[in-house]
Amino acid sequence: MPGHLTPGLSIGTLPTRPDRGVPGTRASASGENETIHAGTALNMGNRMKRRPTTYLALGSVLLLAAAGCGQAKAGTALPKGEDATAYVNAKFAGAMDKLDASLDRPNTKTSHDAYIRLDDKWLHNIITASRQGSPESRVSRNRSEKNPDESLDTFIPAEGQVEYMHLGPVYKSLAPTAWVSMPKPANLGPLCAYSGVITACKMADTITRSVRADKRAVKGARSTPDGKTEVSVDVTLDAFLTSRVEVLPPSALDMIGPELRKQIIPTKFVVDADGKLSTISMEAKFEGGGHKMELKYDFRFLGPASPQDFPKIPDPADVTVLPDDAAVDDFYKRLGEVQGG
Repeated sequence: MPGHLTPGLSIGTLPTRPDRGVPGTRASASGENETIHAGTALNMGNRMKRRPTTYLALGSVLLLAAAGCGQAKAGTALPKGEDATAYVNAKFAGAMDKLDASLDRPNTKTSHDAYIRLDDKWLHNIITASRQGSPESRVSRNRSEKNPDESLDTFIPAEGQVEYMHLGPVYKSLAPTAWVSMPKPANLGPLCAYSGVITACKMADTITRSVRADKRAVKGARSTPDGKTEVSVDVTLDAFLTSRVEVLPPSALDMIGPELRKQIIPTKFVVDADGKLSTISMEAKFEGGGHKMELKYDFRFLGPASPQDFPKIPDPADVTVLPDDAAVDDFYKRLGEVQGG
């Protein structure tokens, strides 16, 4: 398949954000199931059994900023330098206690814009996700900015025993209909497996790794006139890759040597006045070891979800039923083959 960086990461191929364990996956160091096929990105925690380490890390980062909201006047700077180091150390302690309240926010809509280039190969994708109701409905829309025909949508309605995936034109060979359905799990899995926040969890884990490796990574923090808190951190590409913010195939990782891995990615996260995460952004361009690399990642909460975010349950005539695990596994195998993996 022309244009591949390596099998599984092609120009325009949707990024890996796996939430379902399927054939071809491999276990990451953090215990998450990861694969280079985009289809697994869209099932929002269906079969993940472990609590990812990134789920814990985000609580540390959120509490770091949330505590600052009550300690600084609007528009004033928060600690820097050695004071910031002490501040970070103090706020890491006990971070897990308030994690659920900080992150598990029902009735929300999120977006994740991901762009990464290694030499002349690149991908750019946007994922939007919404969750609403109790019991909860979830929807995720994954779009390639390189190839508009490459799209995958997942819809998990609150009612019923099945979930649905809509196949963009690139994937029309996978089923005779535009939609496929598969059994819905008994529960939706750990929060950080949900496509709406998995990227935030991994970006926050990158911040945590960088700060723990070098407390000077925290470059500053300030409160804004509207009561928000902005924190700036220099993370390393090595931490970015270790946290698997983007899952690159081994042959791509082999191209990224020590000189590139030590490069800095300026990162900023913003927390609302009530201590809840608003945005995390990373942007950098650098070169080393004979290779050039550029990346730009932006995650944000967009506000409350609305009924208009969710599709109607497809007409049965428009749905190909995948009745069991064997059929689902075969579907994902063929999905990977379409993507050249």
